[in-house]
Amino acid sequence: MTAKRWSVKLLCLAVCAATLLAAPACAAGPPAEPGPFRPPDLVELVTLDPTIHLDIRYATRQNLTGRAVYQEARAFLERPAAEALVRVNRALAAEGFGLLVFDGYRPWSVTKLFWDVVPPEKHAFVADPAKGSRHNRGTAVDLSLYDRTSGREVEMPSAYDELSERAYPTYAGGSEAARARRETLRAAMESAGFFVHPYEWWHYDWKDWRAYPILDVAFRDVRPSAGPAPLDLTTVRIVDLTWAFDERTLYWPNAPSGFELKRLSWGVTPAGFFYAANAFCAPEHGGTHLDAPIHFAAGGHTTDEVPVAQLIAPAVVIDASAQVAGDTDYRLAVNDVKAWETAHGTIPAGAIVLLRTGWGARWPDRKRVFDDDTPGRTTALHFPSYGKDAVRFLVDERRIGALGVDTPSIDYGPSKDFPVHQIVAAANVPGLENVARLEEVPATGAWVVALPMKIAGGSGGPLRTVALIER
Repeated sequence: MTAKRWSVKLLCLAVCAATLLAAPACAAGPPAEPGPFRPPDLVELVTLDPTIHLDIRYATRQNLTGRAVYQEARAFLERPAAEALVRVNRALAAEGFGLLVFDGYRPWSVTKLFWDVVPPEKHAFVADPAKGSRHNRGTAVDLSLYDRTSGREVEMPSAYDELSERAYPTYAGGSEAARARRETLRAAMESAGFFVHPYEWWHYDWKDWRAYPILDVAFRDVRPSAGPAPLDLTTVRIVDLTWAFDERTLYWPNAPSGFELKRLSWGVTPAGFFYAANAFCAPEHGGTHLDAPIHFAAGGHTTDEVPVAQLIAPAVVIDASAQVAGDTDYRLAVNDVKAWETAHGTIPAGAIVLLRTGWGARWPDRKRVFDDDTPGRTTALHFPSYGKDAVRFLVDERRIGALGVDTPSIDYGPSKDFPVHQIVAAANVPGLENVARLEEVPATGAWVVALPMKIAGGSGGPLRTVALIER
């Protein structure tokens, strides 16, 4: 039977589709899965890159049901997939193309509808609702290319959602130009971590699709995460989050030395020009600095091995200054993190989480920062920081990229076994300590650049970190 006759047959089933759409969702609902899964973080594509064009057929009658199955013409993907798609769109611009998206995240109830409408012999072209679709996970996207000069959709070997062999990514028919464009799209998508569906040239799945749960959430109910939109670097305000390194810089009480600067040259040379040079020496862990995972985990990343992508990321600032006012040994709890998410949205994967306690106001007074200024003694320290349960949640459930605080340690002062250090190091998540001026950084919307001295084999190192904040 030809694709055209199938199209007519499917349109004749529109009455069935209308009945299904009017009825409540299947009582069983989406299939139960054991997990564990990453928390959903659906992002609307056009908020990341408005040059991605949309043609959401399922918000019109132009689809296999013959009627609109979406109330809104919108497209979402889980954040890592969405960000990868933005990279694809930008790469294709060099070839004169842009991405034209037909569909992204799809509620499970719509997948159930498609299964019921499509004849059994064509079920290879639709997902089985008993298993769920990768669209239901927000990790699949249907798309094509548009010409950036004309803005028009380009020709491909088949139409979108065509139920015929022409839809196969290996189909050898059609024009050579159409096949070349299909391959251009495929090469760009696969280079960014997507792979094509064996029966549909337009359907691509994100490589980590298994990490996300099946969802049945309407577009209007998608909860935004705390991830900020891309910044315009020409207008941002820059906040320096680093304390200067000098003779007053604070190091762990039992450090054998502090920051030392030795002048090698200073003044006018015999040739008549001014010249200055110094040598410096310092322990790794003092002042505003990075703890590399190797600091507390054998085999963890050394300072030079920490991926730069973990150190340039959206910032999440959790304010615990009110709790700290009543307890200088306060440890951030899971409930504090969840309360923050209730107010601001889900913490996005890869975020740099920063704990603001107000401790920066005490810098560089050793007695006030450590609550003890006895040289060499580490048994009477008092300052706030993270609790281990909150950090386990941030690392295991939210998959953060780095963890920072405005106090001397990501473990609180009285700690003897440093469980927070152990948790983050085991996950190759670096720590940022003695971060300055967190009172100037908003709860969401900023980006942090936290780049340490790249010490080969180091367990940490001096850090120069800044926040980029939209004006």
